[in-house]
Amino acid sequence: MAQNSSITSMQQAVISYVKKNLPKDKNKAVTGIVRGNKVIIGNRSYHFIPTIDVYFGDGDRVVCVLPDSGNVAAIVGVV
Repeated sequence: MAQNSSITSMQQAVISYVKKNLPKDKNKAVTGIVRGNKVIIGNRSYHFIPTIDVYFGDGDRVVCVLPDSGNVAAIVGVV
């Protein structure tokens, strides 16, 4: 029974994290260009987190989602 409680607790923590960090407009992805350890989107630069296992390097165009909070872009693809 304790294992089920642990799983439920973990599920609730994941659900809470996802709800807190999802962008308000979930259908908006933007393109940016990787420059060093940042991605340039429009006239702003963001630190980034790759969310998929894909190769990209400096100068590559990437597809990003911008979370509501923080100055971090989540890279979800490569153009």
